[in-house]
Amino acid sequence: MANSSLASEQVRTLNVPADGPELIALRRFRADLGVVPSTAWRWIQRGWLAAPLNIGGRLYLTREQIAEFKRRAAAGEFATKIKPPHSTRRR
Repeated sequence: MANSSLASEQVRTLNVPADGPELIALRRFRADLGVVPSTAWRWIQRGWLAAPLNIGGRLYLTREQIAEFKRRAAAGEFATKIKPPHSTRRR
């Protein structure tokens, strides 16, 4: 019982605002967009999507991170020109 009261004391002393950012699971974000995990990781590696928070081994994004990603995408910041496939045949 002493350990649980110590833990509750530690939680009460944390400086975490009660109105902290709402978290969305990275898995749910990907599902909503219809992209596979490798696509989300590519976006993170390129800096297009902010690094997710790791809480208990699960990955989360804040609403602000998602809003920033959507704003940048709508502005066309991630758009690239499509390159035609390179022909392997010699002429």
